[in-house]
Amino acid sequence: MIGLAMACQALAAGAALTTGLALAGDTATAAAGAGSGHSVSAGAETALDAAIGERLFRRAWVPGQSSTKAADGLGPLFNARSCLACHEGLGRVAARHPDALDRGLAVRLGDADGRADPALGRQIQLAAVAGVEPEPRPRIEWVDTRADGSAGRPDSLRPRLVWPDGGARAGSIRAAPALAGLGRLAALTDAAILGFAEEQSRAGQGVAGRPHRTADGRLGRFGWKATAPTMADQVADAFSIDMGLSTRRHPEPWGDCTASETACRLAPHGSKASEGGVEMDDAIVARLAAYLISVTVPPAPADGRGAALFAATGCAACHRADLPSPDAPALTDLLLHDMGPGLDDGVGDGAARPRDWRTAPLIGLGAAEARGLLHDGRARSIAEAVAWHGGEGAGARARFRALPPADRDRLIAFLRSL
Repeated sequence: MIGLAMACQALAAGAALTTGLALAGDTATAAAGAGSGHSVSAGAETALDAAIGERLFRRAWVPGQSSTKAADGLGPLFNARSCLACHEGLGRVAARHPDALDRGLAVRLGDADGRADPALGRQIQLAAVAGVEPEPRPRIEWVDTRADGSAGRPDSLRPRLVWPDGGARAGSIRAAPALAGLGRLAALTDAAILGFAEEQSRAGQGVAGRPHRTADGRLGRFGWKATAPTMADQVADAFSIDMGLSTRRHPEPWGDCTASETACRLAPHGSKASEGGVEMDDAIVARLAAYLISVTVPPAPADGRGAALFAATGCAACHRADLPSPDAPALTDLLLHDMGPGLDDGVGDGAARPRDWRTAPLIGLGAAEARGLLHDGRARSIAEAVAWHGGEGAGARARFRALPPADRDRLIAFLRSL
């Protein structure tokens, strides 16, 4: 407890993190995915690392060249000043709330091959430091539609972006996900993930997920399209694209600003970046990752009948319930699946095509339902989310619809208990 108190005092005083936290031993940098391995070491989950990471999660960062040197570097363009701003309570953002774009709903930009928008970058940034103009704020219209694309009465919603200049940019709404239980994903080995892909391919049942290989050959795990191999990679990407904070993985001090956004490129950056370093060093990234990996959720209550229906409909082919994990199944295979034209968002990401999505973990599904499900929050219920399962998910959708009403209700109750 003495070490924890001293570390927190160092944070509050604005001391350099790498120095102020050395008293406990630098256990986190090599863990929480900072290296090339995918497992999380015991050291990364020490109480000290997680406690410091939680403080970092709540910290509000300030613009470059501010008097608070230990917390400067925000922007020049950004969407949030802290992790907490988009992940309040570690829960999922309420996607259809009027101010959702200010509370964790983001607009990704790019084309089907994953190239960023040449003028605006990978993501719209709605806030900026003094002297820099924010990027254009779109309006989100929620349009009644039929989830499976067939004729008939609308049964769901689809978002449509309306730009202030009347333009027609390719954009995809992405909701900030819930963050509890991520240690379950980190615990899955590469061999297990590759094994799921081989198993699905051999089965020949229309489900054939594929691992997302990043540019350096690693397997992706985190993010809507499995673009981040480790939690540290995910943290670094969020620092860059959401807050404009540079890291060793994303050393550009201007974050997502493009070459045409000259005022952003020329704006002051954090004190460390101005001295040739990065604004968020490896220790910050690793300890924040260690905190997120350490947040657990209690296992769902046992429900044999619900679990049997889950398997019988084919849901468990991708939302795997038989995976090794620290506490309970993650209910994902971490593979990319072609989910059909209904979920084609027009934006590629790495090796993921516009209609490819990583199997979403179902941790906390019941709590997330009221806030909107799927990547953009369009589904207002679990049944609506299932209705959007086309492509490789079409068979499970058909079997779900064919269930007797009592069994369908029992399966939904099981999913809400997760």
